[in-house]
Formats: sequence, C-alpha cells, structure tokens
Amino acid sequence: MLAKTFTLASQMEAVLTDGSGKPAPDVRITRRWTWDWNGKTGADDTRTDAQGRFSFPEVTASSGLTGLIPHAPGVGIEFVADLPGGPLTLLDLRKLNYDPDGELDGRPLRLKCRSDIEAEARGFFWGTCVMDDAVD
Repeated sequence: MLAKTFTLASQMEAVLTDGSGKPAPDVRITRRWTWDWNGKTGADDTRTDAQGRFSFPEVTASSGLTGLIPHAPGVGIEFVADLPGGPLTLLDLRKLNYDPDGELDGRPLRLKCRSDIEAEARGFFWGTCVMDDAVD
C-alpha cells in the first residue's frame, strides 16, 4: 500500500509593514501547525528581509491510514512575529482540507501583514494580514 501525501500547510509569501507602510526588516516569524488527525505538531521560523518580505515552504505529511479512514481534515496553523513589544499573531487559521493552496480554495497564500495593529477576526482567520496578490 502506498502512503498518500497530504498538504498540511501551503506555501506562503507575505510582506510585513509598520503603520506608515514601511517594511519591517529583520523580524523573526514563527509558523506552528497542529494536525488534528494524529496530534502531530511542528514549527519553523524565518526572518523578514530588508523589504519586509518573508515566506514559508509547503508542509506535507504522509500517512497510509489517513487516506483509508474517513475523517474531517483539520490543521491549525499560526504565524507569529517576534516584535520588540512582544509576540504578535499575524495569522491564525484552520485548514479544513489537504489540498495545496486549500486555505483559500486554490488561491496562493500571498499576504500583507501589519506590525502596528492588534490581531482581530479578518474573514476566514484571526490576525493582522490581508490578501495581496501583488506580493513579489
């Protein structure tokens, strides 16, 4: 039996800015995820570049039983910025499928995030980010 590969967290690209729209350089961003199926957790981190850009690669997992046993897919994903004033949740969401780019029904996760506002409910997630298809 071949194990099936599941996308737990899609690739993500973002820009972090302050209240005036200036890039927030050299900020550590941590991504954490929890797979509901088996309680598997993971974390990785990166730093923003001089233009405030940061990205994370896709996270995948394989499990032979996951593809055979009916269940409701679910992965909790959180991105946190380590700012001088303390940690700030940039994005906190639940992924309810195993599809690549499944967080937004097939659209890539490209975001603009702010370091100067409090996290709040913003559509399908909690945080300070908004969709930005122009992130380069």
